[in-house]
Amino acid sequence: MSYAAVEQVRAHLVDNRPLSDVVYNQTIIFADNNWVRFFAGAVDADSTVIKGRRARTPVRTSVTLAAAPVSIGATHLESGTVVVASDSSLGTVFTENVDFTVDYTKGEIAVREGGGLSEGDTITLWYAPFEPFVEGTDFQLDADHGSVRRLVSGRIAQGETALIDYRPVHASFSDAIVETAVSEANAVIERTVDPNREFGADPTLALAATYRALAIICRTAASRALSGSSGSDRIAIAWMKLAEDYSTRSESFLNEFRPAAGGPHEPVHS
Repeated sequence: MSYAAVEQVRAHLVDNRPLSDVVYNQTIIFADNNWVRFFAGAVDADSTVIKGRRARTPVRTSVTLAAAPVSIGATHLESGTVVVASDSSLGTVFTENVDFTVDYTKGEIAVREGGGLSEGDTITLWYAPFEPFVEGTDFQLDADHGSVRRLVSGRIAQGETALIDYRPVHASFSDAIVETAVSEANAVIERTVDPNREFGADPTLALAATYRALAIICRTAASRALSGSSGSDRIAIAWMKLAEDYSTRSESFLNEFRPAAGGPHEPVHS
């Protein structure tokens, strides 16, 4: 018997999805030309950046600090490579996270309150940039399965160790996963409260089955998060809590179709 539908379930999945943070600078080794799995699930293709170390000497530039973060002039900098001084002669060298902070992905520097730098100061800084590789030229990405491989004609050498940034997409569920969850949920509803198929397309049972399917999908997402290479225990817990919430909602609707429990009766004299 069909109570829930795939379209109903997907409508809920659009908004109810705990997303993880972006993973930065995860090591990936291109030992050969085969696919390399870097995440156990789907990733956001637009957020995925693969980069390598190519700079032989640091780049020097000057910037004037402001109240908001200021662009250094390049993105995807090597972590820990930014050196900040009062001038090119290193008159006064400032300390990261004491006098200033750096967003190495965006390539921005900001004044740290209480430090030795202030808005309006002009500083000289040195940094080492990563070289981002180009999808389709240097590598091929399979975003649906969190896999990547080097292209022989590209700039990634065989055996090279590179770094990858990406955003896991924990709410990206294939049609097969959703259809399986819906089928299982419908079977559970029929078996537990409608074995004789007497209720038909009851809207309340449709909601109960929809929430049961969502609970199944959330448990699948929790398992996927636990198997991820970024250590997503926090994400798995969020999915399990969401699964419990959906299960509770499903049970509340199903209780309307379960017979009332018989209570004690007064003795009857014969």
